[in-house]
Amino acid sequence: MGLHTTKGSAEQRQNADGWLIRISRAGLLAALYFVLTFVSNMFNLAFGPVQFRISEALVMLPLVWGEAIAAVTLGTFLANLASPYGVLDWGFGTLATLIAAILVRWCATQRYAEWLAALAIAIVNAAFVPFIILAGMGLDWRQVISSPLGVTYWSYAGSIFLGEFGVAVLLGIPLVRSIKRRVLK
Repeated sequence: MGLHTTKGSAEQRQNADGWLIRISRAGLLAALYFVLTFVSNMFNLAFGPVQFRISEALVMLPLVWGEAIAAVTLGTFLANLASPYGVLDWGFGTLATLIAAILVRWCATQRYAEWLAALAIAIVNAAFVPFIILAGMGLDWRQVISSPLGVTYWSYAGSIFLGEFGVAVLLGIPLVRSIKRRVLK
């Protein structure tokens, strides 16, 4: 009976250690997302119709760790507090990252290719971010989709898509592969 209690305690400690590792990892990833967004912002690439947020590479990490969903969502919210689009970006920009991260995790559970996860990130952000930018300029959704602003929406969507897909493929996929090869061996 004493042995069983000891074994149970060791299992409980291991589960507690695993929880602590996941929480710590999530906190570090959220902080890293925040810092990397500001590095991109130094080059005027974090907010606006042309984006190349190096922090978006971290949105690929739900392929490896489930807690990365919460981490990149929190990191996005914190980084977007500096957005010129204010509350719109705090809410909808963060929601876009949450949806993208959930889709990336789903790709992992289905064992889909990494490039499909990168495509999901690019599509979700290409749909959301142009509305945030144009609405941040004081336009309502009917103005955004009407001509000639519809052309503006689609050009912003194309630019955001290319930036997001580029970051996910050029930085995110190598990051995921490196973690799988070196950390999860």
